[in-house]
Amino acid sequence: MNYGGAYVIVFLGGPLLMLLLTRREATQMAFLLGAGIVTALIAAALFSNAAPGLETLGMLWLAWVGTVALCVRAVMRRIETKRGLALTKAIGAMACVIPWIGLAAAEWMVG
Repeated sequence: MNYGGAYVIVFLGGPLLMLLLTRREATQMAFLLGAGIVTALIAAALFSNAAPGLETLGMLWLAWVGTVALCVRAVMRRIETKRGLALTKAIGAMACVIPWIGLAAAEWMVG
């Protein structure tokens, strides 16, 4: 995969996935299902038999996006204004790319 494809997936796909996950009302079952999926992704990444690679990194990133979506949904339950909801979703969308910025900075420093 080239850098352009990775950029599109991470910086457009992640926020869009988070916005898709936060479209509907947050119910107790949705929280439990989301937490279960995040837990399964983390477990799959940690216990994969292969050496850590792109697949493991992808699973951890999807778990991060799911965690951000769960946090956004929890905050959305407390906010009543449309502007507050939009701001919460915008901050959540920006939070989806934080791990990749750190990874790129670490790779840049190492060389």
